[in-house]
Amino acid sequence: MLQNWFLMSPEISLLLYIPIAFLINKFREEKTAKTFFTVSKIFVLFTLITTIVFYNQSPLLPWIKNTSYSTLFKTLIYIVSLAWFYLSSKWFLNKNRSSYKFYSLSLWMLFLFSLLISSRHLFVVVVVVPLLCLTARGFIQLHWDEEKVRTIGKMYGYSAIIFCLCLWSGAAILYWRIGDLDYVILQQAFNTSGKEDIYALFGACLVLASVLFMMAAAPFHGWFVGIISCATLPVCGIFTLMAPVAYLFCLIALIAKAFLGLAPLFHGILLSFAIVSLFIGAFSAISQSNIRRLFAFSGVYNTGFLLFGLINFNNNSIMSVFSYELIYILAMLGIYTVFLGLKSKGEYLSEIDEIQALSHGKPYLCAAFLVFMFSLVGVPPMLGFLGRLAIVDTLVASSQWVAFGILLISVLFMANAFLNIIRTIYFDTSKNTFDRTDKAIYISLFINLVLVIISILNPAYVLLGAETVLKGVF
Repeated sequence: MLQNWFLMSPEISLLLYIPIAFLINKFREEKTAKTFFTVSKIFVLFTLITTIVFYNQSPLLPWIKNTSYSTLFKTLIYIVSLAWFYLSSKWFLNKNRSSYKFYSLSLWMLFLFSLLISSRHLFVVVVVVPLLCLTARGFIQLHWDEEKVRTIGKMYGYSAIIFCLCLWSGAAILYWRIGDLDYVILQQAFNTSGKEDIYALFGACLVLASVLFMMAAAPFHGWFVGIISCATLPVCGIFTLMAPVAYLFCLIALIAKAFLGLAPLFHGILLSFAIVSLFIGAFSAISQSNIRRLFAFSGVYNTGFLLFGLINFNNNSIMSVFSYELIYILAMLGIYTVFLGLKSKGEYLSEIDEIQALSHGKPYLCAAFLVFMFSLVGVPPMLGFLGRLAIVDTLVASSQWVAFGILLISVLFMANAFLNIIRTIYFDTSKNTFDRTDKAIYISLFINLVLVIISILNPAYVLLGAETVLKGVF
């Protein structure tokens, strides 16, 4: 029993932060945003270390299993969260606002992500996803504009209720038809007679739809774009940098461990969502005047790319998808770091016309912005080119020429959206005077750019042996 609790120490550590932060917030008189960041950093570091140490050991719980595969994704989330928590503390300090709720919700969400990634039973997904929706609702309420909170909150709340009902209904149908929700049993059922059961197929599709909603795949993307357009920068980072990794893992685990027998059916479904996400993301990004909204549509476009890479359902496709997601997260972390440096008269800038001639006032910030955008577009020799090349390679190897053509067209439209930003920051006339940028922003950008340079010289250093870990997923 003691060993069982010891193996759960990463998750327990994340939960312990919440009461400790509550006590600090209630009884400590001198507290700043840095106070809660420091405490959260200690707990997340402990979680990261213990997760790596116990990578191949699972607690004696029937529905939770730790593997090197799940450890890889959890490690990525924890490392990214540490970086973003540090940068977010700068935002709260500059705004002179309490960060207590933000870090408490963040570690609670990390706890839920950990359960979702370790899950080997659909019941865990059924319980965790609604809790994640409630947590997302809590993040929305951290915005201090009440009108925006009501609008975004209602839109997200109604959407989340619909897709949680889809998830519950799908799980109920699968339990009714198969008699269990364990991934192994579901896999066995669909590999035998389950393919002929129209009700079980419908249940699996409902579950898949709910996961695609959480991933913000088009046309289920409205909530994601709304949150990123109006939420505070720390909240935007949570939804853009950490959440996609957890939901991608959930989708891969469901397909590889539970629904692989439905691969021919899911191939067409994921292909449809991939095409819609690519075109809505790329076309919508061109017409945006809000820079955060533009990159929100870039996130939808990214989801389409991931779904394209996944449709072959083999180990090469998993490696391609993971490589692309890792590259995307690295680039977007750099983009959001730049956002934290875009200030004028104490206010963070969000409109494209507000950063005209940024290169004149902030040349280093602008140069870093340019590098990260080139990586997102996939300009060689940037790291983003390698990620796109990995996915394109899987499509060419399987002779999916139509999908390959669609990808190329969408890349051109997305590149056009980024070229509009480049024109604005380099060639337009300045309208604003920009505030002094915190040194921490430049240090973070320098580290990020070093990683980009290393990835160009030798991508294996960034992937850190992920190919060996992902080899046996399918």
